Amino acid sequence: MKIPANKNQKKIDLKKSFVHFIGPKNSWRTNIKSILTFENNSLFLVKECRAELVGANPFNHPGRYEFLGIVDDDKTHFIRTKPLDGNFKNIQLNAQMKNKKNIVKADIKYLSFERVNEIVSSDETLSIYCEIEYEYESIKYNLTSKCEYINYNTLKNNEKYLQPIMGYVPFILDNNLRYGYVVIKVNEKVNGNLEFLLNEKSSLFSLSLDGKDNLIKKLIKNILNNLLFFMKQNNFTKLISLENSKINFFRYI
Repeated sequence: MKIPANKNQKKIDLKKSFVHFIGPKNSWRTNIKSILTFENNSLFLVKECRAELVGANPFNHPGRYEFLGIVDDDKTHFIRTKPLDGNFKNIQLNAQMKNKKNIVKADIKYLSFERVNEIVSSDETLSIYCEIEYEYESIKYNLTSKCEYINYNTLKNNEKYLQPIMGYVPFILDNNLRYGYVVIKVNEKVNGNLEFLLNEKSSLFSLSLDGKDNLIKKLIKNILNNLLFFMKQNNFTKLISLENSKINFFRYI
């Protein structure tokens, strides 16, 4: 993993940038979790929450769904998801709600693979961020996120690796806005595939991915899925695996 030639530059500071959603009676401010840029567009995925009321008993809200916002240059997308429901797609609204982005840019310093491995395997308390470049469906993307969860090698004399997993992150699939998790194993020389696991509706009873379901289990699950075709589970099951990508780690100065 090579550090970019331009070692220091400015990027949007995820620690200090926010999005305000402004309603007629209630407004709210939320952190930006990840940013996807492509062509002349930027998507800002903000912190998710649970359905709530504004009042003495906030969780008396009749809905039990997760609420997520993704903002682009001129639209606000709200996504509501429940573990189980009768909808064949998640409820996604192009809300006519005003939003105001408070964007702060800060100087960054790119970090080498060795330096990041040293940070995560020690008691250093530096926060690490990354940008990932990839191409999908003939469009080039740049994804920025904080690395809140990083796998690394325990033994010093073994192969050194880093495997950050991040989410939620935005993703464009078949020209539609989706979201999910992203992960990649990074080595000193060769990286693994960049993989996205996207949210989607699926049958109530999932078949085992490793093929360990016996014939009777498969038959029962298929029968129940056909009987309960009107119910869908909401899960992260849509896999996108890309061979070519580039990741750079950095920290804010």
